[in-house]
Amino acid sequence: MWLVLPRAAGAQSVHPLYDADLDRACGLMLSMDLEGARRIIDNWIWRSPGRPDGYFYRAVLYSWRIFLLPEEDEPGLLRDEFEKAIRDCRIRAEKISARRETAFEGTLYLGAIYGQEALLALIDRKYLIMAPLAKQAWLNVSKVLEMDPQFYDGYFGKGIYLYFTDLLPTAIKLLAQAYGFEGDRQQGLADLRLAGEKGLYSRDASRLMLLNIYALIERPDSAVRELGRELYARYPDDPLIHWRYGDILLRMKDYAAAEKIFSEVAERLERGFPYYRNRMFTAHSMAYRLGVCDWNMGKSREAMARFDSILAAEKISPDWVEPFVYLEQGKIYLSRNDHVRARRAWEKTLDCSDYFGSREEAKRLLDMIGGR
Repeated sequence: MWLVLPRAAGAQSVHPLYDADLDRACGLMLSMDLEGARRIIDNWIWRSPGRPDGYFYRAVLYSWRIFLLPEEDEPGLLRDEFEKAIRDCRIRAEKISARRETAFEGTLYLGAIYGQEALLALIDRKYLIMAPLAKQAWLNVSKVLEMDPQFYDGYFGKGIYLYFTDLLPTAIKLLAQAYGFEGDRQQGLADLRLAGEKGLYSRDASRLMLLNIYALIERPDSAVRELGRELYARYPDDPLIHWRYGDILLRMKDYAAAEKIFSEVAERLERGFPYYRNRMFTAHSMAYRLGVCDWNMGKSREAMARFDSILAAEKISPDWVEPFVYLEQGKIYLSRNDHVRARRAWEKTLDCSDYFGSREEAKRLLDMIGGR
């Protein structure tokens, strides 16, 4: 979730743009009280219809709701409402950015709104649409930090652009450079940490972004683990935080702790806990994670049972789960000196589409035992 959210813990210092009601609304978003957040934002817009703030957070709320939809559900009206809130915010931000006394606020929300659109285009892999939007976001964020280098929320947006631009495929990275901005992975991480430590509005958003990054890309350490624990303790019903905290534990090879977290997520999925059935994870992806934990804790029989249950499903979702299940099954067979079944499992990985290097790993394992 790449959103500019105020931190729910309250402000360390008063800033002209700080508003306690919007802060509380965004804390409710992370706490999954989306209806409570909507009421506060709607009331704020009613009181201040000419300002961009409320419309931006309305857009944030709708983008979060879209993200939380089950994979098979179409966003429909939610997408329409999101796009309307984006337009409403941009109109007001452009208007006040032209006035000297409100230029900072207008520039800030122009950067934020272009950033929202650019990130959604990136998620949808619409790179030609993303590039000009990202450029506008970058230009406005840069202006904000020129106006006030100690407005640490600006480093949240800056950190996102620097980090993820550096990770783009080469051809897309060249497109970004043609539009005037380059990535810097390490500086991006540093900026996100700065916003997480000193930001007024974006502390928890920056921390959540770091949790996402270290769950997927960077190597987590004890500080990241503590970050995940703190966020989970503060927002125990947020499915993204819940899930990513488990992934951090898994990557750090604390399989017992990870299994506990993933079991909680799986149990909530099974009983229909609000917002846990969404496009971020599925019962199959949780069962896979639990199987990996079982296998690494020496419970190969339990792990194999989980993997078999996934493969018995009529449709496995998401698609990446199937090849990785075969990879893990092959390792279990190999541990039993059953090279025939291990080879067969890894060959099935090669028959699947490639995800995150699954085919290369299968080839490496097959070479190790003298397979194809």
